[in-house]
Amino acid sequence: MSTREPGAPSDGAGREGAGRRRAGLSALRVSPTNAVFSLLFAVAGVLFWTYDTWLTGLVFIVAALAQYGMALVVRRGRGVSDLWRASAFEPGDERDRAILQRSAALVGYVVGVGSMVLFVLVLLLFQEQRALLWYLAGQTIAVNAFWGATILVMTRRG
Repeated sequence: MSTREPGAPSDGAGREGAGRRRAGLSALRVSPTNAVFSLLFAVAGVLFWTYDTWLTGLVFIVAALAQYGMALVVRRGRGVSDLWRASAFEPGDERDRAILQRSAALVGYVVGVGSMVLFVLVLLLFQEQRALLWYLAGQTIAVNAFWGATILVMTRRG
């Protein structure tokens, strides 16, 4: 007979017992980033296969398998370089996580500034392309708003 509350985890890791299967994204044995990307590619593959062409669907399904396979190989591989671990979004230690954070920050700068530059160029050179202008305006606003919100959250975290 157990004295724990119903629904409460049985240990610090939140698992019922060693014999139970892991639930959620951790059951895929790759980082959450790889699990999400692999699942998105797979869902896109099924949708394209169903609603567009089987070839486009096949490309996305192959991409899903390649993403997941590369992540598994890197995660299980011994002697895998930090370049491979960072490229596969499977950090092995704090150094790998720092590489990923610096890379993500650089991508943020490029995307934030680049979206604004592209929007201004299209505004100056292709004013008749209204749909493109609205798309780029929305993208620029969304990227820069998210960037600002992220900076706010990170500064409050310390």
